[in-house]
Amino acid sequence: MNKKSELEHNIWKVSMIAAPVLVAIAQFYWENGLVTSTAGWLQVLAFAFWIVAFKGLLDYTKSKLPVFSAIGFLIVVYAMIGGAGFGYDGIYTEAMGITTNEESTALASKIGLPLIFSLFIPGALFPLSIIAIGIALIRTKSVTLWIGILFIIAGISFPLGRIPRIDLFAHATNVLLILSHILISSTIKTEER
Repeated sequence: MNKKSELEHNIWKVSMIAAPVLVAIAQFYWENGLVTSTAGWLQVLAFAFWIVAFKGLLDYTKSKLPVFSAIGFLIVVYAMIGGAGFGYDGIYTEAMGITTNEESTALASKIGLPLIFSLFIPGALFPLSIIAIGIALIRTKSVTLWIGILFIIAGISFPLGRIPRIDLFAHATNVLLILSHILISSTIKTEER
């Protein structure tokens, strides 16, 4: 590995850990099922790291799945913008004095269509991206089967930990995310890159 690629690899490894850890920390700042301003900025930062993390994961699939890697990156960036958008949503709803899910839902209803394209579609693409990348990593043999499956399970569980707004579910999902990211970043076959 040359110095540039070694630096990029190290930044990728840090991003693989920082992203799910920051989301897990943000979870502790939810109040009444709402993302607070503190949780919001942590989430924005997490999704910035996830762009780097997922770009690195897609790079591992590039030689065997070049179309998937290229199109996948565009979808991943859109998903990450949506994830960060949920963080900004928490910052602004708290600043506006919104303290209940009902008030938050009422605000979302007033905004309407723009939220579909700025939050909800990219929000759905985030766990789907995890699942698709997990499958691609397994297909390209970049990770062992069980680590790829764990990553896919983390993707499937992500919305289950967020949509019902039950802290315990979200914390369990965060553990799966952190564990799968650590395992991938420490075991992925670097020669594939």
